[in-house]
Amino acid sequence: MSIATLALAEVYILAYQQDGFVPFFYLGNGLMALGIILFFVILVLWSTRGILIHDKIHGHWDNLTRLSFISLIPIIGFISNSQLIYFYGLSSLSASFSLLNYLVEYSLALILGVILGYRLYTKEINLKEINYAVVIPPLAIGTGVFLGSDLIGFYGGGTGSVIYYLTIIGLGIFFFLYIFIGSLALSGHVTNKVHETLPTTMLPVGIASLIVINILSIVSFNKLHIFQLSLSTAGFVSLMLWGFEIWNFLVVTIIIFTRPPRGSMSSWAYGFPLGLFAISTVRMISITNEHGLIWVFTAIAVALNTVWIYAWLNTIIFMMDRKRKLREIDENTKTSS
Repeated sequence: MSIATLALAEVYILAYQQDGFVPFFYLGNGLMALGIILFFVILVLWSTRGILIHDKIHGHWDNLTRLSFISLIPIIGFISNSQLIYFYGLSSLSASFSLLNYLVEYSLALILGVILGYRLYTKEINLKEINYAVVIPPLAIGTGVFLGSDLIGFYGGGTGSVIYYLTIIGLGIFFFLYIFIGSLALSGHVTNKVHETLPTTMLPVGIASLIVINILSIVSFNKLHIFQLSLSTAGFVSLMLWGFEIWNFLVVTIIIFTRPPRGSMSSWAYGFPLGLFAISTVRMISITNEHGLIWVFTAIAVALNTVWIYAWLNTIIFMMDRKRKLREIDENTKTSS
């Protein structure tokens, strides 16, 4: 819920950058604030349940999907911090806080990725657990590029070099884990037709987009004079990956229309990948000078706004259904008494 809202905020930031329409700026700012508020509210509720109901902790440890979704925490940390920098800039104090946040979120993403690998090798796996949610921990460490880019631009020098190395290491971990774990997830979706996990099939769109974003960002770091990657090579590889995004986007769009999740919180999973797709599309416009691609960005923006509203409707239905079931349980308890 939080990361999808932040993704929508990013789309309005990009739209403002493209045409300078001021209301987009304020919409992006408001959605960013809403996304951060939702994150802290849900984090407190989730943590409280973990403290009061000890089985919940074991449930997250024992279920690969639940374990993987914890990695949304560092993703939200990277994205929200980067958006705060966009709207309010960097001072020496906020830069120090952002650097600390970057290192904490990067470490958390790495630790969760290691834990996921350990659990994949050691636990008896329920086939329903094998879906694209398991690629979120690798994706999390690759998302560090958003905040890392801002900090490299501010610090440069030794600190910038460290972040540069961490970005490349993160891309390596993210890319190769996606190849292996993503193949496993694809096999899980193909062999086990679980309707509830279908929204996670949008994640490969976001993953390919994030690889594009990392590659093009690394090219922009060439001013550090560490490793050199030509813009033409980066553009060639990025365009191929962007083409895969188009294919997967069309496939999942058909899935949304033919098998929409009703009354399920899983519909929020469409949000973040579409936000990444929007960012990579804007980057491709910049690198290719093909301004006709703005219509692709517009289609993505419309799709993200639509699924965001649809996810809220699903959340309301989900909550009403939960209340109805609780009332039925309470009435049955009174009747049996």
